[in-house]
Amino acid sequence: MNCEVFSLAPLRCEAFQAKETLRAVLHTILFARTLGVVRARDVDSELFDLTYTTCGDPAVERHVEERLDALVRWLAKQDRADDTVAQVCLSFYETKDKRGGGWFGGGDERVYWEQWRVPIEVVGGDEALMNVADREAKSAELQQTIVAATQHVLGLVNERKDHIPPVVSADVVSFPYEISLPGETEGALLGSLRRMLTHASPPTLV
Repeated sequence: MNCEVFSLAPLRCEAFQAKETLRAVLHTILFARTLGVVRARDVDSELFDLTYTTCGDPAVERHVEERLDALVRWLAKQDRADDTVAQVCLSFYETKDKRGGGWFGGGDERVYWEQWRVPIEVVGGDEALMNVADREAKSAELQQTIVAATQHVLGLVNERKDHIPPVVSADVVSFPYEISLPGETEGALLGSLRRMLTHASPPTLV
């Protein structure tokens, strides 16, 4: 199965706006890809004059908040003298039983069928020291960018459907998903290799 990849336009914001900016976009994607029975909930943004929709599931909202809190902690460690450029990925996958395959065979395998790449640019340096008027203008510009991003998401999900696997779950979120943050890719890969080596049986010596 091929993984459909959608790359959104960069979202340029100040550090304190990053969480709310991504919250609106991620929830829009999750709601759009929720194919089960949902209790949609409209949410008024905490920072911007806009409303976005969530799937209304407390577990999903809690998970999104946990991941965004982790992103905020990562951003706080970056050098604020320059812009911080990063990417958040929201990926949907199926879990399939992986049988055979020699030493590393067995267990479950994640088969990714869709990924959303959301670039974010957090301003630093002189731009982070803007006066009130300039900050308000930039905030209004960011608000328009967020609205455009969510509308673009809704357009894409309505156009591109052929790659979606059959729905086999009655859960609110029809497919498992993961939210990947900057700085996690290498650690996740090493963790996967470590788990495989820990649980795999050693090869037979002849």
